[in-house]
Amino acid sequence: MPANSQAPTVSGNLMKNQRLTIFFLIGLTACNSFDKKTNQIAKTDTTKPRVKIIDSLPKTESFNLTKSELDSLRKKEISDSLTAIKTLKLALRIANKKKIKGNFILRSDTLQIKYGNIFNYGQKHLLIKRIFQWGIYLDIFKLQDSTFKKILSKEIQALTYIGDTIRDVNGDNKLDYLVHWYPLAGCCLRDIFDVYLQKENCDFSEEFEFINPTFFLDEKVIRGLCYGWNAPLYKFEWKDFSIDTIEYIYMPDNENKKSCSKKNDKNYVRRKHEDRNEKGEILKGLPNEYKNLKYIDY
Repeated sequence: MPANSQAPTVSGNLMKNQRLTIFFLIGLTACNSFDKKTNQIAKTDTTKPRVKIIDSLPKTESFNLTKSELDSLRKKEISDSLTAIKTLKLALRIANKKKIKGNFILRSDTLQIKYGNIFNYGQKHLLIKRIFQWGIYLDIFKLQDSTFKKILSKEIQALTYIGDTIRDVNGDNKLDYLVHWYPLAGCCLRDIFDVYLQKENCDFSEEFEFINPTFFLDEKVIRGLCYGWNAPLYKFEWKDFSIDTIEYIYMPDNENKKSCSKKNDKNYVRRKHEDRNEKGEILKGLPNEYKNLKYIDY
């Protein structure tokens, strides 16, 4: 991957701004599994996600929804959106009043507000989390000229959300923002982190999405496991606010007799791209740097 490219994404639009109805449809195409978590597309080393194309989806009529039912569904979506907007406005009103007294944290069942030097000692930030049955809304503001400027916003399905974390992930000693989630359906491990790097001006980068990652701050690299059966391991390297793809390590495919007829599939193979047909370099075993990964025993 070129040094200036963005991080490869694993899901593209699969989980973005989708209602639970769409998750149900996608779940039907993924291994007939519904365990707690949703389908995920394997990482690629290009700037565009490799998206699994579904030839056709049932039309609305296939669900036998009447016009009245459709109208009711639309009204609920509008009501949900208005509720989310009103809650955000309320949170901002509270923050504007309380910021004068200094740092503070407020929590309720549906709203969490945190204000202060959350990410940087020299800059005040406001983190607002709105929590509803249908989704989680995360917003970060920067205090600028006595007003709050929105610098990050994310919406995620409530059933997929695990948590959000503040930590340094790229080894530059700046606190970054991570959103941890797990898709609802799928055949294989799909533990996902969306990463936003803190910039010099205390804003945040665009989103980097990693599947099954382990972050190594001292090396400024990410190692992890791609999505899919017998998926390869990957290694990416941070380059400021982009990443380089270093390699993919393919493991022996001893259970698939057909693929084992290929010489490479009987060995550990290092490849530059996520492509099992690429010739690659045959290795004597799994490199030591991958042996202690969090997901290696999956």
